[in-house]
Amino acid sequence: MFPTTTVSFIQFQKVFLATVFILSQYSAIGGRDVTYLEKGEKQPLKIENVLTWDSLGKQHQSRPNELDVGFEFHFQNRTDKEVRITNAYTSCGCTVAKLPKTPWIIKPGQKGSIPIIMDLRGKTGIIAKETTVITNLGNITLTTKVSVGPTNSPSGPDRARSTEERAANLRLAAKNRQAVFQNNCIECHVKPTIGKRGKQLYATACGICHDAKNRAPFVTELRALSKGKDKAYWNTWIADSKPGSLMPAFAKKHGGILDDSQIKSLVAYLTRIFPRELKTKKAVKAAANTRALPLK
Repeated sequence: MFPTTTVSFIQFQKVFLATVFILSQYSAIGGRDVTYLEKGEKQPLKIENVLTWDSLGKQHQSRPNELDVGFEFHFQNRTDKEVRITNAYTSCGCTVAKLPKTPWIIKPGQKGSIPIIMDLRGKTGIIAKETTVITNLGNITLTTKVSVGPTNSPSGPDRARSTEERAANLRLAAKNRQAVFQNNCIECHVKPTIGKRGKQLYATACGICHDAKNRAPFVTELRALSKGKDKAYWNTWIADSKPGSLMPAFAKKHGGILDDSQIKSLVAYLTRIFPRELKTKKAVKAAANTRALPLK
């Protein structure tokens, strides 16, 4: 709606700036023009973005029952400066970028690659995820896109639950909080966690509830809670939970689904990497916000 003569200039300016910000976010993320290279297809390094890449976007048509798909983005430093890669975070926990020890210093002339793995469990349709690579010379966005057939997700965690289903699940949890690992719940809460560690395990074991758009009021939003929490805090809640809560105990000794190694990797992610990801995301958003507000 456009402002009428009764709307003050200040109100109009606020609406205008908000609109510019939204459009800039669309342009920078969802509306970014990406030319996709098919997974496994090779082409010369020719795309300049801090480093020189074979592509900034790669795509794949999944095969029946293909649960994980790996991409690899190849690059070379064709500048006369060192490039320091300090971090890489993805738009979803189902996608993981594997970096060596950071800071990863790319010397002039040096070649390398960044593997990115997408977990397709519980997904159908066209799935596009972004990986933001943070360097001392600017950020690089790599996009991975997979077309997933319905055979990969007969009933998976992305399927919308009806109000009746959600109410029934809550009644089960109230009687037995470990019910989430049993019977019909296995498809969503057990199978996707098998073999997962760290960030991917967070997405499949924790994020499915704590990051859900329609999470119940008593389910905590972990990003708002995470500041200042230590290993003992996370280990207690993950492994043992607490009596009287609906949070299940994930340790196998309590009838959960995670072994000690998985719990350790999850605690390490939540204490070391999770806070850094939040800080980086806030910084990137603030920078985008600044660029989107040209008026003074």
